[in-house]
Amino acid sequence: MIPLPNDSDVLVALGALAGAQVLIVCLSVIIANAYRERALLLHGATTMMGVLAVQTLVGGHAVVAESVMLMVLALGGLQLRELVTHTGAMRTPRVLLVGTSVVLLPALAIVDFFTAWHLLLPGLAVWAAVVMVVMLRAWPQSKPWTWWLVPGKLSLTAAAGWLGWRSLDAQPDPALPLAAMLTVWTVAVFLATTWRNRILGETQLRVDARNTVDPLTGLSTPMIFYDRVQAVRSLIRRYGHPSVLLLVHIEGLSKLAGEFGPETAESAVLVSADRIQHALRDGDVAARLAHSRIAVLAEGMSLAEGASNLASRILVAGLKEPLPAAPTEFIHFRIVLAAIPPTDMPARALLQRMSALLDEQVASGSDRRIVTLSAEDFRL
Repeated sequence: MIPLPNDSDVLVALGALAGAQVLIVCLSVIIANAYRERALLLHGATTMMGVLAVQTLVGGHAVVAESVMLMVLALGGLQLRELVTHTGAMRTPRVLLVGTSVVLLPALAIVDFFTAWHLLLPGLAVWAAVVMVVMLRAWPQSKPWTWWLVPGKLSLTAAAGWLGWRSLDAQPDPALPLAAMLTVWTVAVFLATTWRNRILGETQLRVDARNTVDPLTGLSTPMIFYDRVQAVRSLIRRYGHPSVLLLVHIEGLSKLAGEFGPETAESAVLVSADRIQHALRDGDVAARLAHSRIAVLAEGMSLAEGASNLASRILVAGLKEPLPAAPTEFIHFRIVLAAIPPTDMPARALLQRMSALLDEQVASGSDRRIVTLSAEDFRL
């Protein structure tokens, strides 16, 4: 049995280190619940197990501390598995890691607890070998956050090795060095895990944005727009909730490209999208369907109101100021709008009919800038 430390400074240091570890546990749980990060939950559980190992050692139960440390390694292995789920060509190393963490180490902890055979060092040797294989495979695909993970794992290995070696001869008071090494481990792994989660979260955010936001104009993608139209149709059927669909054509892009270059025509599309977006109400949705076509969904608006209010605002927005890249040119729009019918006609087919009418208007050079379609126009 290892005697309790008598030095008050040692007890204060142990308390400070335990407090730091408990703080990491609290931060891990809070962040994990906020962002649904299982790796942080596992790290919080592993850190609490490390605190328990130190407390049992301070209480004079070295054998129990060894068993608890084996469980720390087991949970640390499971947490490492969560951290490397993004890496490829890792099937066999991950199987070895799970087998070591779920089967071998808990079995050694149970045997060590009841027999006091000091199995921490053999378990550490197997665990360290498996972790090394996993880290070597994951290192090229996991920079830069692995720069914190490596010293964390090394510190945990040193802590387990220190406890196992000191417990063999029952040398007194290894609790303070153990607590210090465990604190370094939990802080380093916490930083690595949060850094990894931030990188992966930003990557996922960019992927989601690419699927929902048009990268050129910042408007919605057609897929999101069609889903919104379908949802509005359900409201129309259930509550008679009126909604209007507008298809806006940007005129003169070919002329701008011929006179000022394709960059000016491209900037005209961006300016058009921005002005249309600012002309909409909160809750209205706009999506770029083609290079010169932008669709708008105005929910809760009648056909007459859409023609006199929203469509007129969009026309005025185009003529409000000249193009920044071509100060002598203004943006001219043509608009076809229609009340969304309650039938099962897909939004894509509805917009195709509106686009066909727009093509006729553009080809004829009609002076009408706003054209409305009635419900009869959509009947098969």
